[in-house]
Amino acid sequence: AKFLISNGYKLFATTGTMNYINGHGSECSSVDELTGGNEMLGGRVKTLSRELMAGILAKRREDEELKNAGITPIDLVYVEPYDFLGNFLAGENDMTEFIDIGGITLLRAAAKNFQRVIPVLGVTEMNLVMKEMKNGDVPVALRKELASFIFEFTSMYDYAISQWLGDGGRIFSLGGSEFVKLRYGENPHQMARSFNLYRPFFEMLREGKEISFNNIIDAWTAWELVTRLGNGAASIVKHASPCGAATGHESIEKAFESDPVSAYGGILAYNSILTEADAKFLKNKFLEVVIAGGYSPDAFKILDQKKNLRILKGNYEIYSVPDIRTAGNVILEQEWNRKSDLKIEERAGRTNEEIKADIVFGWEVVKSIKSNSIAIVRDGWMISSCGGQPNRVDSVKIAIERAKGRISDRAVLISDGFFPFVDSLQYIHENGIKIVAAPMGSIRDEEVIEYAKGSGLVFVEVKERAFRH
Repeated sequence: AKFLISNGYKLFATTGTMNYINGHGSECSSVDELTGGNEMLGGRVKTLSRELMAGILAKRREDEELKNAGITPIDLVYVEPYDFLGNFLAGENDMTEFIDIGGITLLRAAAKNFQRVIPVLGVTEMNLVMKEMKNGDVPVALRKELASFIFEFTSMYDYAISQWLGDGGRIFSLGGSEFVKLRYGENPHQMARSFNLYRPFFEMLREGKEISFNNIIDAWTAWELVTRLGNGAASIVKHASPCGAATGHESIEKAFESDPVSAYGGILAYNSILTEADAKFLKNKFLEVVIAGGYSPDAFKILDQKKNLRILKGNYEIYSVPDIRTAGNVILEQEWNRKSDLKIEERAGRTNEEIKADIVFGWEVVKSIKSNSIAIVRDGWMISSCGGQPNRVDSVKIAIERAKGRISDRAVLISDGFFPFVDSLQYIHENGIKIVAAPMGSIRDEEVIEYAKGSGLVFVEVKERAFRH
């Protein structure tokens, strides 16, 4: 306020803002002097008036018309809108009072007339404006940039309101603010950008090398998995597919044991506070990214010595927006696959509570693996996995080959979809795995179950599917 006054501006504001400015030693008049009326409806109508809109929207050549109408031309508009988005994410029940009408209208009007008016949304943009004012006038190029940002913001603001009012609708709209700068895209020759939709799933605590497109996808896959697995879970992801996962004591060490070769250069996620002992274990491991629920001071100090490592802190509010993907010029939206009340049925043989717990654990793991996905688990530990194969029997064979030497009577093989033929079960049986869990839905389901019964396999039907494309 003092800066603007020193640069020749006369300030007008709504009652609360005016009192604040005057109370801190600067001079500010009431916006009522411009509107010709008083605030009404408990403050819900403050700035919505013909006089104020004309003062903002008028072009220079129309100053005489304003003068004849007794309307004051406006040169700068500054607004901090009601924080609808923040309150929405915080779980407020009555959001109607957080829907800003007047402030958004002022911003849109000022942005439309950026050739004459300086449109300012928030403190960061005001700092840019003040920097230019110190050097003279605010150039049109910056005004245009500020106007563009305002319309980006208001589109996101309106989309958030529409999401609160309904469950989507007929028009897809998506808005976000620029997030972290990316090193490059999937490949070095591809330019890439990142945007924050509402609240990002991580906070950058220390950036070693500039983070890349692939790093963020892998970090998301790893973090989303451990949040579903529960407190103390660890996962390692390489090329958007988990190559290690474990829960319980020493979960980080066990996750590395799943596939030590693939873990090299991967992304580690840990759903808890990473301790000094954990950091010492990781000290000589090559990782691109570590994302955890937090870090002890000593742990962070150790990891901070790895100059290229990106250290992220995970956010637990990760499902604020739906699962969105693009296919050419088509945008696809779906619910996240995070159903928690898994229903299973023993179709051949019997299990126990420990085996059922491993089925639940393994099911969460296969959700994160590209179809056709197979995971072999034991005691809350992923022994091996395979995904991305166009047929299920190949995924079974590769997963079993990777698990050689670690298969025991307690090992459970989990499949994200049904077995279309008995060939997969034959291979499973021949290689010593005794427990299988998978959905059903094939026309040959009965053949599969009969084979399981005849060969002594325990077969547990999972009452949902977990495809991931």
